[in-house]
Amino acid sequence: MNRMVLILPPLALLLLFRCLGTWQGWANFSPLPAVMLLSFACLQGWQRWLVPLLAWVMSDPLLNLWYGQNLLVWDQWGIILGLGLMLPLAFWLRRDFSLPKALAGLLLGSLSFYLITNTVSFFALADLYPRSWQGFVQAQWSGPVGFGPTWVFLRNSCAANILFGAIFLLAIRPLSSYFPARRTSFIEG
Repeated sequence: MNRMVLILPPLALLLLFRCLGTWQGWANFSPLPAVMLLSFACLQGWQRWLVPLLAWVMSDPLLNLWYGQNLLVWDQWGIILGLGLMLPLAFWLRRDFSLPKALAGLLLGSLSFYLITNTVSFFALADLYPRSWQGFVQAQWSGPVGFGPTWVFLRNSCAANILFGAIFLLAIRPLSSYFPARRTSFIEG
């Protein structure tokens, strides 16, 4: 059996959760950053690129359709940049991979993603943020007037990355060289 088939059911559930979470208004509780980071860190060859690409392509058209937007809008460029800049973090994780290092990487990924996407929002949304240091701080912490505070996105992103990262690590155990092979028997011959 193709080993990649083992990852498709958990990936489909994570993507379903991403779409359902967005439709239900769960602010930034998405599996996509964790899937992206850990795919690049733990998988090999074409799987490293295919899994996050599938996650992106399978969920974003549905979400954009839900919001009545085009496939690529300004804020998605910030998301693409935020996810792309996690690649150096994935290379760091690949060296001496461990579960504590993976969890730290997921939290660092959340923080960098948050800072990058909120900085892009600050520059792209001139009508929501004043062009000043106070406007930049507002973009990073309290958010635009009339919306919820942006720090909630950071909190939710950290929680989602830890939860979905743990689920994803369990799902890729058979595909990754970072996990020891499971014993098939308690009796050693």
